[in-house]
This record gives sequence, C-alpha cells and structure tokens, in this order.
Amino acid sequence: MSTRLFLSLLFSMFVLQARTLALPSRYSPFDVSKFENPDDVDVDITLNQLNQVLGNFTCKPTQQFAEECRNSTDALPLINQGFADYNISSVGEKAALLSLMVFETGNFSFDRNHFPPPGRPGQGTRNLMQFPFVYQYAVDNANTSSQALSLVPNNTTDLDSVSDDTKNAVRKLVLGDQLSFSSAMWFYTQSGKNKTGCTHIDGMVEGLQVRTVAGWENYITQCIGTTVTDDRQKVWEQTLKALISVN
Repeated sequence: MSTRLFLSLLFSMFVLQARTLALPSRYSPFDVSKFENPDDVDVDITLNQLNQVLGNFTCKPTQQFAEECRNSTDALPLINQGFADYNISSVGEKAALLSLMVFETGNFSFDRNHFPPPGRPGQGTRNLMQFPFVYQYAVDNANTSSQALSLVPNNTTDLDSVSDDTKNAVRKLVLGDQLSFSSAMWFYTQSGKNKTGCTHIDGMVEGLQVRTVAGWENYITQCIGTTVTDDRQKVWEQTLKALISVN
C-alpha cells in the first residue's frame, strides 16, 4: 500500500469517528417528533415573538374602530397574565389560543363584532365570544358579576331573547383590556355548564400540547365550533413558529 493511500484511509477513518462522536446516539435529520411532542418550559411570550405573530402590525389613528385597536406593547403583558391566571403553560395551547385571538380581531384591531354592519349585538372581547359566553364570563368575574346579574337575571332561560341594548351593556362590562385579553383563556378552561371549557373534550389538551395539525383542527371544530380554513391555519402556523423561536 502506498503512503498516500494509507494516509487517505487514515484521514477518512478519523473524519467518520469525529462525526459519530459529534452526533447524538438517536440522531435523525428528519425527526420532527421533537417539535410535535416537546418538553415545554413555561416562559412568557416575548415582544419579538408577538410582533412576529402580528407581522409587526401597528394601530393607526385613522383606521376604522381605532379606539378599539391595541398595539403589541399594550397586549403583551395582558396576554401573558391571562395565560398565567388560567394555568396555560404549553407552547401548543398558547399558540392555538393566541392565533384565534389574532385571527378573530384582525391583529387586535377591534374587540366587538362589527361585520356585517352594524355587527352582532353582545358579541365581543379579544376572542369575539358569542353573547351567551360573554354573559357567563361577566357573571363568573367577581368585579362584574353583580352588574351582569342586574342586567340579566341568572334565571333567564333564553339569552337570545335579551334585548340588543342589554346584550351590549353586558358586553361592555368585559371589554376592559384586562378581562378582554383573558377571555380566550377563560373560554378554553372554564366556560360552559360544567365550567371545564374545552378541556374535557377527548384529545383536546393533549392534541394542542403536542402541536399537531389534527390537534389544532380539533380545537377549531370542537372547542370554537367553527370550520377550519386556510386563512385560520396560516395564522396558527405563523403563531406556532414564532412561539417556538427563541427571542
């Protein structure tokens, strides 16, 4: 064997050994399961992450419903507080709820239903809840409960029969930023007759925590009660990507 060939073989063996030592024993370049089933660490969403979700959107004084619009700097601490208050810690759950809020309110441009004009009475907050849930939210909150009950007694069996003005008056009780930005978290964890939100639905929590498309679709159809669309999925994917990133 020539000296040149011997040295070439020796160098090849060295490179192979170095690569083997540098890689984890279970390394797989196409293993996406580590993204779908992560070991989540509960950390607050950062301003950079929220700006990525919103596409650096900013409120403009001349835009429609300008008084309802909130910038990322206003929304961020309220969103993080809402997740903390309702013990929502996984990135997957946060991404689903935040993307819903962003989609429903046009990047936090408004906090009540305006479309088609004049909008649906009583529907609002930052996840645009329908009036029955807005009412339950107002009753559940200690700061608004007595006022909500004075407007609509708790024995009211048909909330659809409540007048439009009264629906809007109840909605106004929970449009303050602190309550409005926490409504999606309340809805997910405490809404409904049994006050378990959507967490009792089979596969709901687990599906969101592992960040799968199927888990998110289950949230949209079975928890929110609407249809999956490409536009909704695009916002969810953008949100998930931002929250996975380190900023």
